[in-house]
Amino acid sequence: MLKVSEVFEKQVRSHQERPDGTELVKYVRVLGTREALINVDYIVSVTPYEFGSTMTAEKLAESFPGDTQFSTLVLDGNSFRKSEIIVVGSFERYCQQLEHRES
Repeated sequence: MLKVSEVFEKQVRSHQERPDGTELVKYVRVLGTREALINVDYIVSVTPYEFGSTMTAEKLAESFPGDTQFSTLVLDGNSFRKSEIIVVGSFERYCQQLEHRES
């Protein structure tokens, strides 16, 4: 098993005060992480990941330090919610961990 921090988008409640003093509740999407255990037998590939859109880059800057690296894990199997997940960690780190597990 491989322990990873999966990156996901979640909604959080944001309170804003209007000029008349009433409160406005908005839901804002932010990036967060959750711990997950992945069976290494189901990992098909690992690739480096860079967020492409400007909006996602802004969310990324708010949620993670600037030097944080990300990777994409592609998983095989029909029981997964999705076959491709974004995880915190460099491509090199996952290469070392997975090479070590195979031998």
